[in-house]
Amino acid sequence: MGSALALTLAAALTATALSTPQATAAPAGSSDDPAEGTSKLDLVGARFDQTANGALALVLRTNQPWMPSDVEPSPQQLLCVYLRAIKARAPGARLCVVPMPRAPSGVGLRFTTLDEAGNRVGIRDLPTAVTRRPTIVSASLAPAQLRLAAGRYAWQARSIAAGVEDRLPDAGEIPLRITRASAPPAPPRCFGAASRDPRRLCRNPLLLRTVIPAPGDAPLAQNSPCTPLQRDGVLSPCEFGVPAADARATVALIGDSHAAHWRAALEVVAQKRRWRGISITRSGCPYSRAAIQLEKPARLPDCLAWNEQLPRWLARHPEIHTVFVSQHIAGRVRVGSARNALAAKMAGLRAAWRATPASVTRIVVIRDTPLVGLQTLDCVRRARSTLRDASRVCALPRRIVLAVDPAFVAAQRLRSRRVRAIDMTRFLCDKRRCFTVVGGALVYKDGQHLTDTFATTLGPYLLRAFDEA
Repeated sequence: MGSALALTLAAALTATALSTPQATAAPAGSSDDPAEGTSKLDLVGARFDQTANGALALVLRTNQPWMPSDVEPSPQQLLCVYLRAIKARAPGARLCVVPMPRAPSGVGLRFTTLDEAGNRVGIRDLPTAVTRRPTIVSASLAPAQLRLAAGRYAWQARSIAAGVEDRLPDAGEIPLRITRASAPPAPPRCFGAASRDPRRLCRNPLLLRTVIPAPGDAPLAQNSPCTPLQRDGVLSPCEFGVPAADARATVALIGDSHAAHWRAALEVVAQKRRWRGISITRSGCPYSRAAIQLEKPARLPDCLAWNEQLPRWLARHPEIHTVFVSQHIAGRVRVGSARNALAAKMAGLRAAWRATPASVTRIVVIRDTPLVGLQTLDCVRRARSTLRDASRVCALPRRIVLAVDPAFVAAQRLRSRRVRAIDMTRFLCDKRRCFTVVGGALVYKDGQHLTDTFATTLGPYLLRAFDEA
C-alpha cells in the first residue's frame, strides 16, 4: 500500500505518461523518429507537455534498453530535454536523467540552468519520482518545480553517447505552452501535516503503515529547489517561489540549515501569495551577533563575515520587506557561565534583528524543530519492515527532544510589531510525544532536518500562521 501511495503522491500521471507516443498518432508536445543508430541512448520518442491537471508529463523513449550507469553526466552520457522561453536566447535550461542509487528506479531528474553560452549556472536534483522501463523513462512534475511561469516555451530532446549527439526531432524545437504554473499533484487525503490540523479532524487508515519517502532515500534528499543567483562575498543567494516578473512581492529566508529545510514549506506559501523568495542560508551559521562557537572552528571566519555582509545585502535590496528566520536550537555561544547561555543567545539574536535594515518591516521567526536523533530512521525502517505504525512506535518524549528555542523566546518577549514568532510544533508533536512519521510522511531525513515531503505539507499551515501573526 505504501508504494502505491508514493506513486500517487509523486507521480500521479505516470500511467498517462507511459502511454508512449506512437509514430502513427503523436499527440501535441511529442515527437517520434525511427532509430538512427545503434547507441543505447539513441532517441526514438519523446513527450514533454502540460496535461489537463497542470502537471508536466515527461517521457523519453530510446532505441535500446539502458541502465542507470549509462546516463552518467561525467563523462557526458546525457539523456535530456533542453528548454527555453520563446523570448529568451537558447539554451536556457536542461532537464536530464541522472543515476540516483537510492531511488526505486535507480534514476532521477537533474535541472540545470544555463547561460547564453550554454555554461552551467545552477544545478539541482528534483524531488520527483521517476519511472524507468528498459527503453522508457517517465515522470510527472509541476512547472513550479522548474520555476516556469505561464507562457510560451520551446523544447528538444537530446542524447549524447560516446561523443555522438542525437536530437529529436532533427528539424528543430517543439513548442510548449504552459497555461498555469500549478502545484504538484494532490497528495492522499490527510497526508502529512493535514492529519494534525487542529481545526479539522482528519484520519486516513490507509496511511497508518505508509512512510513517504522511504527512510533509506531520505538522508540523500536535497532541500527544496532553489536557483542560484550571483554570489556576493560569502553570501550565496538563490531564488524560489514565482519568477520575478510574476511576483507581487519579494521575501527572504535566512539562517543556517534549520532555515533551509523550511524552504519547501515557504515554496507553498510563495506560490499562494505570488512571492519571489530569496534564500540566503549557511549551514552551521546562525543569524546572530553573539560570540558564536562552531563545531568546526575553521568555518568561524566565514560565518562571522556572513553575518556582517547579510544586513548590507538586504539594504541593497529594499524590495525585500519580509524576512523569515530560523536556526538550530542547539547552537553554541561563548558565555561566562552555562546559566547565562540562553540570555547570551537571545541578546545576540536581538542584535542581529536590529542590524537588519529598516527596509525589512517584518521579521518572522519560525521556532526550530525537535531534535530526534539519527536512531529514529532505524526505528522507522524496522517498523516499516514489520508493517507496524511507525508514527506510534517511533514517537519520542516531547520533554526530551523539544528544547527551548532562544530565537522563539526572544521574539515573543520583544512584543514587537516588527518581529513576530511562529510555532509549528503542533504539527510535529502532541502534548507528550513528538513524531517521526506524520500522516504517512516521514518527518526527518536525519536526526534534525525536515524532509521536503513533510515540509511541503506544512506549507498551507505556515501560511495560516503567517496570516495570523
